[in-house]
Amino acid sequence: MSTHVRARALTALATLCGLAACAHPVSTTLADLCAGYSVVQHVTLVIDTLTPRAGIAAQKLKGTSYPLTINLHNLLTRHRCEDNSGEGSVIGYLPDALTAAVTTRKQVMRWNMEGKVLRVDLNPGVIDNNLNFALPLNGSTGRWSLAKLSGQVGFGRLLRDSTSVR
Repeated sequence: MSTHVRARALTALATLCGLAACAHPVSTTLADLCAGYSVVQHVTLVIDTLTPRAGIAAQKLKGTSYPLTINLHNLLTRHRCEDNSGEGSVIGYLPDALTAAVTTRKQVMRWNMEGKVLRVDLNPGVIDNNLNFALPLNGSTGRWSLAKLSGQVGFGRLLRDSTSVR
């Protein structure tokens, strides 16, 4: 079994285990967050650009892709989504050039809706190494970006899995 297939199988298993423990109904539609649902999005992160500030080894990653599962929860205002925000987690492998930007155990990934886009901050409250996702509510291709104190060092696409296109 290839590493990619094994990672995808582990991601699916972890998602199922996490969802079994969740009391909220589950959906794959982002807009359902404000209807009291927990939402699961299967995406593929594609590295389109990493600048030299990301490091020499990171330059070799251009064009590679990584399957991820994004779990989103609206815990505070379950049925009204008054503040249009919540928490979540990302399951999957990210390369070293991006892993410094993922939240520590003391932090929880945060999401918020801004108009017709769901924004996800994987490193909230931290000035450096900010990895962010932008997922359009209409299911079109999302974007990710990585910024450091010196500015943006990487960006790319978030391709939706066929089960996460709504």
